[in-house]
Amino acid sequence: MTAASDTSPERLALLLRLLDDESPPVRASVEAALSAYDGDVSELLVGLHAELGEPELELLSLMLLPARRERLRREWIVPAGGAGAVQDDWDQLEALLRSLSDYLHDGVTMRQPLGDALDLLSEELEDIAAQEGAAGLNKALFESNRFKANFREEDDPDNYDLAHTLAGNPSNAFGLGLVFLFVARRLDIDVEGINLPQSFLCRFHDEGQVVLTEPAMKGRAITSEELAHRIRRYPREIRALAARPATPGELLVRVVEELATSWSVRGETEDAELMEELLATLVKAPF
Repeated sequence: MTAASDTSPERLALLLRLLDDESPPVRASVEAALSAYDGDVSELLVGLHAELGEPELELLSLMLLPARRERLRREWIVPAGGAGAVQDDWDQLEALLRSLSDYLHDGVTMRQPLGDALDLLSEELEDIAAQEGAAGLNKALFESNRFKANFREEDDPDNYDLAHTLAGNPSNAFGLGLVFLFVARRLDIDVEGINLPQSFLCRFHDEGQVVLTEPAMKGRAITSEELAHRIRRYPREIRALAARPATPGELLVRVVEELATSWSVRGETEDAELMEELLATLVKAPF
């Protein structure tokens, strides 16, 4: 059988008919065959008009997960200097977050890839950005309640799947802040991220004034006095983070660290260990 036929819709249709077979050898063979699809069959399912119930979709997603793990390992290409080498490379940050997003996706439901979703949102907000700058973007993204905070499960791994967030799902403070940064960069609007523990702020200029906003709180503005009060008990090195914008390398490390912690707390050992594996590629050099 050729490699092309191994990933054909016809082959997938056959595998789908075997999904509910409880024989361990058959289950193992189906999972091995599904590995050829690289962890995602969402487009093929649409073409097949497959009518799978929720239990079948969950099982299929679970069986595709090992292939998504291997795909992430292949795509995780970090410069020799680790996170330090990603210091100012926003394109590399987005590419690695896209790989993480594809891994976090279930592999069975259709959605836009991260880059496409960011492009479409940026195009939609282009006029607002041209007329009102960063303040207009803040209003359109957060004050409007278009993107909401996930306060109930702030450590949910889905919060770090930016494509999931752009599809209209809630995220935590960090995920919402990343959306703001990437949209602003596409529109040539200067917005900085302030990377604080259990929080994330965005800073920009509006009518000559420095503005600090909190995406997770509907983009509300906070004063410098309020920020100083909030961080007054932090160690000196943490307080220093509030004085400068976070680099792409720092943002990448935070994503992977928080995913590792989230999965560890949930007892998802294999996922947590994979994040530790990725983290090891980022801490080769100080930054």
